[in-house]
Amino acid sequence: MGFVDSFGRPMIEAFLDDGDLQYLRDRDGDFVVEFGYDEEISGHPRFLLAVGGDDDDQYCLRGDTMRRVPHSEWDRMLRLCNEWNSLYKMPKVYLEVDDPNASTTGRVVCEQWLNLEAPAVHQELVNQTTTTFFSACFGFWRWLERQDSLNALGDVDDVTPPEPTPE
Repeated sequence: MGFVDSFGRPMIEAFLDDGDLQYLRDRDGDFVVEFGYDEEISGHPRFLLAVGGDDDDQYCLRGDTMRRVPHSEWDRMLRLCNEWNSLYKMPKVYLEVDDPNASTTGRVVCEQWLNLEAPAVHQELVNQTTTTFFSACFGFWRWLERQDSLNALGDVDDVTPPEPTPE
């Protein structure tokens, strides 16, 4: 079943190594996982798996597809993010803009934070949380693609996400 230990970067690294996932480390020692272009979501999925908090007891998971959202689409994208967030708790999604007064593009980010301040955490919790986050992000991105297709057809009223599929 695994082992119990204090949460930290070694647990994230164990998940990545066990899954044979290629990753990079940033200057803080956190992990960046990039996948190749995925036609189904029209983007390059990228995930940041980071340790945060004053005591390094917070697990931050962020995902995006490296697609830029033009300023003209911000209102629509905010509406779609709000619709998703009203129906699902995971992942939290939002439009991230570097400088709202000067930026011409933004990006949609999926995010989840998990407080792991317990004295010990099971490796399986980190594995399951990360796997579920990856899957939920892909679910959101597929839903977003369907909304883009509907918008192109002129039917912008159907923004109801599909029922989640059991894993």
